[in-house]
Amino acid sequence: MVELSTLEKGLNILSLFDKDYPVMSIPEIAARSNLPESTAYRYVATLKSQGLIEEDTKSGYYRLGLKILELAQVAREQLSIIDIALPVMQQLLKKTEETIVLTAIYGEKVICIERVESNHTLRLSFEQGRTMFMHAGASAKVIMAYLDEAEQDKIIKEAGLPKFTENTITDPERLKTDFKNIRKKGFAISTGELDPGARAIAAPILDKHRKIIAGLSIAGPLDRINGPKVDKFTHLLIEAASEIAEQIDKAGWIL
Repeated sequence: MVELSTLEKGLNILSLFDKDYPVMSIPEIAARSNLPESTAYRYVATLKSQGLIEEDTKSGYYRLGLKILELAQVAREQLSIIDIALPVMQQLLKKTEETIVLTAIYGEKVICIERVESNHTLRLSFEQGRTMFMHAGASAKVIMAYLDEAEQDKIIKEAGLPKFTENTITDPERLKTDFKNIRKKGFAISTGELDPGARAIAAPILDKHRKIIAGLSIAGPLDRINGPKVDKFTHLLIEAASEIAEQIDKAGWIL
């Protein structure tokens, strides 16, 4: 019999709570998870400290914590964006034949929540599910550019500005000037700031209050995304980002 890891045991306890067992005592949790009561109590205490479990109004009983609801809301929001954006991304891929990336803010970083692959082989740092710093690459900067300046300063101070390539901007004032230019133009272009030899063009997906929801970008090697293609791809990208924003607004999606 394979011994369950600590993480698996904790997740197993969380999965015990359902519509039939919305609240449970330690003895019930221990019995249903095949753990000694003392061990079950330790796991519950740890999960409670993370907000995943909380004490019920009934003494000695526990229920799922508010953190679970928060995580569920994050998942629903991201899935709703992906559901709306994916068909538009696939059409953009057909028109450009380059990789299309959808990014969203994730704390002090950005996360790639969807990526539609080009047939061309290309290694990019923005893989689906991966988080990256906000100051490097158009896919990330187009999101940070639309944050309040106070938020930008906080991220710069707390996350730092590590250098990934010789083209990465690590000077705070130069970076903030770049953000102003991005907002003025309505799009971002980067060349080798995160991945050497790569170019990305990104447009913001904004709500009706001009608040950033996500970033949409086209990425590929510099030798393919150059010349007239840059203007063509930028136009297509801005149209696609606007279409996604309009569909989100019609669907009543709320940040």
